[in-house]
Order: sequence, then C-alpha cells, then structure tokens
Amino acid sequence: MEKIFYADKTEYSSVLALKKILSEYYGIENATILRTEHGKPYMENGPYFSVTHTKNRMYIIVAEQPIGIDSESRSRLPFYETIVNKFSEDEQREIQSPQEFLKHWIAKESAIKFLGSTLALDLKNFTYVDGKLTYKNEVFPAQLSFLTHEDYLLCICGANFYENVEFIAI
Repeated sequence: MEKIFYADKTEYSSVLALKKILSEYYGIENATILRTEHGKPYMENGPYFSVTHTKNRMYIIVAEQPIGIDSESRSRLPFYETIVNKFSEDEQREIQSPQEFLKHWIAKESAIKFLGSTLALDLKNFTYVDGKLTYKNEVFPAQLSFLTHEDYLLCICGANFYENVEFIAI
C-alpha cells in the first residue's frame, strides 16, 4: 500500500517535511534535497518523490519510480474561464464547471511534475479528454489516479495505478 503524507503547510516547509518523512519512514538521515533546472526537488540515488501545496495543505508521495502529485481543495471554485482557453477545444467542451476544470488541471499538473517540467513549458502539450492523457498528441505512458482526502482532490501520475493508499499525517 502506497503512503501519501500530509501536513498543514504552516507547520512545515516542504524540505523539512520531506526530510522528516525520509528519516522516519525510509531510514534516510540527513537527506540532501537538490533541484533540477526547472526547480523540481530530487535526491541523487534516493527515492523519487513529489510535493503539492494547496490552500493550507501539503501532500508528499515517495516512490521507487518517477511520480507526480497535485491537489486542489474541492471547495475551491476557480474562475477558470480565463485559463481554460489554454486547453484544447475538446477539453474546453468537457469543462463545464469549476469541478471539471479542477480535475483536468490536477491531471495535467501531476503529469508535468512526473516529467519534471513546468506549466510554462508543457501545459499546452498535454490534453486530458475522456479520461485519457496525451502529451504532444501521443498517449502518455503513465497512469493517472484520482483520490479524495478530506476536502481535497488529488491526482497521482506514475507508472502504477494508485487505488489503495494510506494517508499519514506528519
């Protein structure tokens, strides 16, 4: 069973939370967190991980393979009409409510984190239509798993489908 760690983001920085998780759950003491040229945090020779922040919450997932996670508060009602024009026409037809927009958004953002890219570089390269994710018009070679936890909707992008997860407060 996969673990997703969470905390109030006023209590921990991402780095402190990650170091606590790596130490307490994976036996990795004094982890050195590096950043790619696009700012994605990583560890040399360490496990893969991904971090997401939303509202007052932070979620972190650790895996043996590349992973991406994103989340949004389900109570958030974004004014999505200004952003949805950056999505494909097919996506725009599917997105008819703030909740549908959030699902498309976290699907794309988790995949972008999976790649280690940025929204600026890759938002337009992804489409999420009829539950299928494509990248530059090719089927994206990863699975999307949508989960809810309390008031939050999460999407995990990884090699596996994540259905049974354990949420652990840190």
